[in-house]
Amino acid sequence: MKSDWRNNQLPPEGSEDRQDGFISIAILAFAIVAPLIYFGPQLGTVEAWIVDLYHTADRWVAPIRELVLG
Repeated sequence: MKSDWRNNQLPPEGSEDRQDGFISIAILAFAIVAPLIYFGPQLGTVEAWIVDLYHTADRWVAPIRELVLG
């Protein structure tokens, strides 16, 4: 009888306790996806602004890169 706990580690049928962490994964996925859906149109604007900033920095660095790398 001492080793019965090793064989019966799963919760009883119908129990809300799940061992696989499904609820944690679902909450994490919701926390990531919900803002993306809600702020979707604004994210496109922010993304375009970041890309424009990158291209501007690239244009500023291009002469220095050409000078150094030849």
